[in-house]
Amino acid sequence: MPRTAKILSFLALFMITTTSAYAQVQDPILSLPEGQVILSISATEREEVEQDLLVATLQYTATNRDARALQDEINRAMAKALDKAKKVATIKVNTGGYQVYEYHEKRSKEKKWRGQQSLTLKSKDADDLLELAGDLQDLGLHMNGLSYTLAPETAIETQDALMEAALKQLQERATRAAKALGKSKTELRDVNVQGNIPHPRPMMHRGAAMEMSMTSSKMATPVAAAGQTTITLTVSARAILKP
Repeated sequence: MPRTAKILSFLALFMITTTSAYAQVQDPILSLPEGQVILSISATEREEVEQDLLVATLQYTATNRDARALQDEINRAMAKALDKAKKVATIKVNTGGYQVYEYHEKRSKEKKWRGQQSLTLKSKDADDLLELAGDLQDLGLHMNGLSYTLAPETAIETQDALMEAALKQLQERATRAAKALGKSKTELRDVNVQGNIPHPRPMMHRGAAMEMSMTSSKMATPVAAAGQTTITLTVSARAILKP
């Protein structure tokens, strides 16, 4: 065998041996005092939470042969919409992407410009948001999305409560296991928390309520119904059972 190959073979064997020895030294089971036991346990808690944050995204879209006139129209419409939205104290509002681009009509060589900008509304007061959304639709904006979700603070509060319940469940399981094995003390180690908050599901609209009233020039107010979000949280740990 060539010298280089022998050296590489020796290094590989050395690394395997060293890694194995290090793993044995670090293995907590091998270093436990006599009479103690390691128990790997987990507990999962879940809760259905009422969605409390309504989110609406509206957009103003326009076309024009003149790019400057087009942008002026969008700017004026969005300024009016933003001013109206900011007057409602219970609603958080922010603008989204602003895009203007040139395009050709399908059956002609004429060039035109199209542009749009969006506006997002968020509120825990659904009535205020829906009324405002209807007013903005009446100003020429169209609805891009309307859905319920959980407010971040609600999700965090729920997760904290689930974590406390899961930890209590872990401690109770560890105590029962210790009793079954003839041990009297328990101690949780290496606690790991994993939570999951699903993305909001699209809200079902009632089409008739979204349509323009035939007897009025004012846009009808959109409707929304809150659903529930399932929050799941799992806590796992190693329990040390002692005599």
